[in-house]
Amino acid sequence: MVRDRDEDRVVTTSTVTVQDTAHPDLAHAAWIADLVDHAALDVASLELSKVTDAGPLDREDAGVWLSSLLGRRIEHRHSASEHLFVDVTTHRAVRLVLFRRDTGVPMFYMAQSPGTGTKTDLYPQLVDAARSAPGPGDS
Repeated sequence: MVRDRDEDRVVTTSTVTVQDTAHPDLAHAAWIADLVDHAALDVASLELSKVTDAGPLDREDAGVWLSSLLGRRIEHRHSASEHLFVDVTTHRAVRLVLFRRDTGVPMFYMAQSPGTGTKTDLYPQLVDAARSAPGPGDS
């Protein structure tokens, strides 16, 4: 354990690495958790832009749902006011911040990790996939 000098708290450190984990599933889960943690830190410092088309992404099962629509794994973490989407393949991330209003229609603000190359940014891919998905009861 280490005492944080800036704050009076005890921080527990671990020397366990992904390579040290005995089970391959645990190693992969640790790698995913590390990827999501780093993505969250990266996009937290980016400027938010107002978006008007994020409504379909505001759902608890968005990660599983978008993964099935896009054909690749999208990790999703959320709270009542925020969503984090991380594309495990490209390592790109999108942060959505919601401000709920009395009218019932939330305002959305978005930040995404910068991409490289000519591929479309992650946010439009997520929105396009959500829009193209069949609605409840559609076949």
